[in-house]
Amino acid sequence: MLHTVFYAIVFLLALVVSNVLNKIFPKLPLPLIQVAIGLILGFFGANHVVTVDPEIFLAFIIAPLLFREAEEAEVKRIFKHTRMILVLIFPLVFITALGVGYLTNALYSPIPLAAAIALGGTLAPTDAVVVSSLSERYNFPRRITSILKGEGMLNDASGIISFQIALTALTTGYFSIVHASVNLIYSAVGGVVIGLVLVWLDGLILTILEDVAANDTVGYLLLELALPLAAFLLADVLHMSGIIAVVVAGVMQANGLKKTSLFDAQVAKVKNTVWETLTFLLNSVVFIFLGIELYQLITPILAHNAYSNLSLLVLVLAITASLFVVRFLILTLYYSVVAKRRKRLFMNYWNDIMLLSFAGSKGTIGIAAILLLPRSATETQPLLVFLCAAVTGLSFLVGLFIVPLFTTRKVEEVNNLQKIAILTDVIAELTQDQAKATHKTGYTIAIDAYQERIQRLIVEQETASVSTDFNDLQLLIMRMEVQGLETALRDGEISMYTYRTYQRYLHSLETTVVHHLVSSLQFAFAVTWRAIHLLISNLLHIEFSLGRRAKYKPTDKTRTEITELYFKNTELVMAALENLEGVYDAQLIDFLQAERLRTAAFVADGGHITRMMNKAHPNNLTEMMRAYYLERKIIFEYEERGDLTAHEAQEMRQNVNVMEDYSLVGERPSLLIDFLSYGRKDRERAV
Repeated sequence: MLHTVFYAIVFLLALVVSNVLNKIFPKLPLPLIQVAIGLILGFFGANHVVTVDPEIFLAFIIAPLLFREAEEAEVKRIFKHTRMILVLIFPLVFITALGVGYLTNALYSPIPLAAAIALGGTLAPTDAVVVSSLSERYNFPRRITSILKGEGMLNDASGIISFQIALTALTTGYFSIVHASVNLIYSAVGGVVIGLVLVWLDGLILTILEDVAANDTVGYLLLELALPLAAFLLADVLHMSGIIAVVVAGVMQANGLKKTSLFDAQVAKVKNTVWETLTFLLNSVVFIFLGIELYQLITPILAHNAYSNLSLLVLVLAITASLFVVRFLILTLYYSVVAKRRKRLFMNYWNDIMLLSFAGSKGTIGIAAILLLPRSATETQPLLVFLCAAVTGLSFLVGLFIVPLFTTRKVEEVNNLQKIAILTDVIAELTQDQAKATHKTGYTIAIDAYQERIQRLIVEQETASVSTDFNDLQLLIMRMEVQGLETALRDGEISMYTYRTYQRYLHSLETTVVHHLVSSLQFAFAVTWRAIHLLISNLLHIEFSLGRRAKYKPTDKTRTEITELYFKNTELVMAALENLEGVYDAQLIDFLQAERLRTAAFVADGGHITRMMNKAHPNNLTEMMRAYYLERKIIFEYEERGDLTAHEAQEMRQNVNVMEDYSLVGERPSLLIDFLSYGRKDRERAV
């Protein structure tokens, strides 16, 4: 039991690590990182613990993902490409299953033809994961995205149906085209009916709950989360297509009448947050599980004396190539007919053909399906599973490298001028309110928050070279600050309390670095180095927390230590910046030097500690609500004048809503601030 719990914790940490690595190294696709982590976990023995039943995998992981994908699908645009999608989900899937089957049987005769066709059926379905992974950095035509998403939602069903037909032929030795066609129609139509009926029942239940005033957000979410599971399992019990049932349920659930009540608004907000988290979690499970499965399958197969490693490599490469070739030929034939009918040059469709050919990588649903193949059906079952997993992984890698050749990289044109102007107007309004207010501290904190937002927008607004230089210099200053802080603590010039207080300042420096504009390795190294120093210092001075903390009270000595340390570091920073005047832009150097001197004056006045406490434990809800109101008002005025587009205004309002909701959550406990406040009260009583 403890062994399983340990691996569950490791698995959750792996999800966190994969997401962090993707943020630090955005050029590496998240699925690729997670597959690599899965391989590492498999090497350390996770394959002995992680054993998932294929049917459970389909019902509890694949079904919810397809349901959410169907909910978010632009059905109107998918219908626009119905002919193309129908070609991809029916003739292409069955032709692929037969082609891969005959090729596999010809290259390795011990695999029965029916088993080889079953392998082809599991490899025929595609997934839009390649496009999803690359869409943040590359431009894809909307028609390509719509086709791939529509195909990905529906071809899983046709692939599993072809797999089931081949499996029946393998286990019974009997095959009838009439019987197979009837089963296909029954499975597809039955899946559609189940999806429609369950959505109708879901709506009926919600209507009844609404009529008796018993509807609540949690109940609605539970019903929605149960819907894909119920659709898949019911269809599976009735031997119908669970995939089609789930997709139909998702499409119908998202395309009902939209209400404008407060309850529906609350549900929509919570629902999107829950689904985003759940989708990330399930997708991560899929790819980490794929990595573990690859390790579990590759190791014994490669070590087995019955299989030649070279023969296996040739077989994997041949099957992968055949998948892309068959897809390319079908698409070429289709677009040649389209070009002739529309009287256009065939080469006009070449880019679409290549994108659709290589962006349609194999989905992990194929691995789940091939695991349904019983060992008793064929002695080559382990080899078939290995081939399915290896080809799935290889097709994904091929797509990642080939697809960018036929699309263009996104060029982010940042234009924050209107946003900066709006936030500047908000500060002007807040400054006027502050002049009339009796208590001005709350407005000071609010203005600081808006000034920080403006600074980040200015950095993003600058050219890439200027922004990169700015962030490089910020990293240099941060490293010098860390070195000066550690030296002061080691030489006994500051107390542990001062050390920890100064660490808060260094953390605020990190937030000003837009790390995707600099070397990710530099940023990761700087942050990790500071975190390691902080951890070591805390361990070496643990008695501060256990014994001396109760006796220690912050005094003016703390303020003096921070001031002296900051001035000493400032001298080093100013000297370093002067030495870099010939390397970096002179105006940028002057700006950083002036900002450093301004902050030094602020620290000398003792304002740093006070402002840090106010930011960490703000008590200015009224002033922040006033700021958010002003921001919305000014956004509306800019939109009315035409200075903002409707989309830009909507995005800015959503950001305001998020920050306002966060402010309204209430006070959050802070041990550090409570301790500082406790010490301040003691001093006041002593006076």
